[in-house]
Amino acid sequence: MDARTRFDARLKRTVRGLIVLVAAVVCAGGCAGPNAVRYTRMKYNEVVRDTNDQQLLMNIVRLRYADSPVFVDLPSITSQFEVSGKGNILGGFGNQSPGRTDLGFGELSLRDSPTLSYHPREGREIAKALLTPLSADLFSVVNAGANLEQLLLITINDINDVANAPRSTTLVPRVPDQNDEFVRGIRLMARLREADATELAFGTEEESEISSDPIAKSGVNGRDLLNAAKDGYVYRAQGDGQVVLRKREKQLFLRIRDDYVHSPEMFEIAHLFHLTPGLNKYKIKSELSDEANRKQAGPLGDDTIYLNLRSILQIMTFLSKGVCVPEDHAVNGVAPMTRNPDGSSFDWTRVTAGQFFVRSSKHRPHNVECAVKYRGYWFYIASDDVNSRASLAILEIFFALQESDDKSNAPLLTLPIGGG
Repeated sequence: MDARTRFDARLKRTVRGLIVLVAAVVCAGGCAGPNAVRYTRMKYNEVVRDTNDQQLLMNIVRLRYADSPVFVDLPSITSQFEVSGKGNILGGFGNQSPGRTDLGFGELSLRDSPTLSYHPREGREIAKALLTPLSADLFSVVNAGANLEQLLLITINDINDVANAPRSTTLVPRVPDQNDEFVRGIRLMARLREADATELAFGTEEESEISSDPIAKSGVNGRDLLNAAKDGYVYRAQGDGQVVLRKREKQLFLRIRDDYVHSPEMFEIAHLFHLTPGLNKYKIKSELSDEANRKQAGPLGDDTIYLNLRSILQIMTFLSKGVCVPEDHAVNGVAPMTRNPDGSSFDWTRVTAGQFFVRSSKHRPHNVECAVKYRGYWFYIASDDVNSRASLAILEIFFALQESDDKSNAPLLTLPIGGG
């Protein structure tokens, strides 16, 4: 084979090598986007969930020590993926061993450069979210699978004046409190719920009180009817050719299935919460409603379940009573303690028993659901404590629902994280 033929053969091999290297870089770049999503999205998802739980748990522990809660949001994660490659084609133009062909070498690199934006919640934004009482409408989450007993225990101060340890929502309670009667009532409700004996349903109801003076029927036209409906009112005949306005509002009801209306459980619930027994439907209202304010002196009840709903801050303070305080913190007064009449320490974890409990340890625990370090101790929720995990999840859902639509003007703290 002459020199020209050998040169042409080597040139062809060089060109093929170049094509292979270029194709490798192009293919790697084209696959980098989908692969980056595949390998990073769920990792970010898990980290965000874990740190959200840790922030909530940390603030609950802080409240047990009568310290201020602090919230920092992570509103956005921007991640940039860069693919780069380079190659060198040797092409076989030099002294080579017999049978050897040098095509060259290549290098391919992938870089992930995330940018995290932190948003401290402060001022009116966080105050509104923490201090506004929940709405009774939020109890529709029961239909989405929330545990009724757990939901009522952590979100209610009292039902028809039957108290759920209201002192537990204060940072430094001076005297003990209990909720035995309340817990008995909500457990009966939960038992009926699990038996599919009750359901929460929405409907509309007209108020009994008239909202306007009598109006001549002939003076009401179609536009008046439409405007009234938009504002939640309806015209009703009053007699003598006159009509009046009545308020219509969306209403939450507890419906009792016929087979359970006269059950022993329903009669005990009616007795505990001052309800009229034997009804197949009870209205559910906030204790802050106009109807509750108009009710005459005496215990609330009859055909309505009035809920004294807590705010997010009250819920968190209540859950903080489920934190197990280390003995040296209790003895040295680092954490506020409540004394029984005999001078012994009152165990506040009894008011959240069965639904929320935070353990403490001097050493870092392993295989736990959520853990934070505070004041020299680790506070954690055990991995097999399903109820405590669920309470944390309910709190997070309600917190999200309570957040103000108005965004704070607080600055964003943006941190670029990545290689140089």
